[in-house]
Amino acid sequence: PAATGEYAVPVIREMIDKSMPTFGICLGHQMLGIALGGKTMKMHQGHHGANHPVKDLTTGKVEITSMNHGFAVDKDSLPGNVEQTHISLFDGSN
Repeated sequence: PAATGEYAVPVIREMIDKSMPTFGICLGHQMLGIALGGKTMKMHQGHHGANHPVKDLTTGKVEITSMNHGFAVDKDSLPGNVEQTHISLFDGSN
């Protein structure tokens, strides 16, 4: 994902600087993580398929999602001003 961000990441940073609400799904989520100062990492086993439980850390609720990716945002690389709101209940990844 980091190699694909050459053009997308600067545009995402501009959107963030303008306080535009921004939501990323799959590669968009990874690009958003990079734009916020984080890094991505290759997963040992990716997430593929339906019925993946994800916990919303702000509400405590569990949501069921569909996923198809082999990279994740490294939650430990996110700066202190970035709040992680959801985690996979399969492996705790962001």
